[in-house]
Amino acid sequence: MKVETIYVIENNKFGKAIAEWAEDKRIQVVHTTKKKDDLSELVEGVVLFHENHNFTKDDDDIQSELSERNTSVHKVDINGTLAATNSSFNMWLDRNRPNSILILGDEKVAKNGNLENFLKGINN
Repeated sequence: MKVETIYVIENNKFGKAIAEWAEDKRIQVVHTTKKKDDLSELVEGVVLFHENHNFTKDDDDIQSELSERNTSVHKVDINGTLAATNSSFNMWLDRNRPNSILILGDEKVAKNGNLENFLKGINN
């Protein structure tokens, strides 16, 4: 993976799951709050994990705001076909080459068994 820094929302089970995975891959993890930091100045991309297009209002608002500021956004349906989902995400990384990304998702996604399988398929 070309990403050097991953931002996750603090006090969030999904963020903790991503942080554990990223630290194992030796990717710097920064915990942030949604309101305190100007995320558009910190991240070059946003990845929104979801189940069947069910987003939390907060996550959807954040990605919409960043998208309006021309930050590249990629959505990952964790219940989608694993090979296609991984391929699409890896192509997004190759095409956009973000050094820092914000990864969003809710607690349901953190508990989804497909998350671990998806993370294993990310090119590193």
